Amino acid sequence: MFNKKKNSFPFSLISPDTEITGNIQCDGELQIDGKVTGDLNVAQLIIGESGLVEGNIIAKQVQVRGQVQGGINADSVTLEPSARVTGDIEHDTLSIQAGAHIQGQLNHRAKPSNVTPLDKASEG
Repeated sequence: MFNKKKNSFPFSLISPDTEITGNIQCDGELQIDGKVTGDLNVAQLIIGESGLVEGNIIAKQVQVRGQVQGGINADSVTLEPSARVTGDIEHDTLSIQAGAHIQGQLNHRAKPSNVTPLDKASEG
């Protein structure tokens, strides 16, 4: 789970027996254990093992344990061993655990603030 902070937005859950068709915007934390067909624009997203998203995701943090059929654009992406992603991932930070499956391109956002040139890194 993501860290809880005071004054944070509430947690929302889409249960395993729920299917939603349409776009979702959420300023807080959303966990999907059911099926969503549509684009998501959320602050923090967890896709549970039984979760399926058919659409594009824009978020600050994404943790995938289930399936995504669409692109992910997030500051931080974590793919758990049960993750199945079909689509491109654009990220600042990416964590892929053994067993996760990705079919698509991984694109690191190359901002000067989060990239250390190799010649500077070796001087350390």
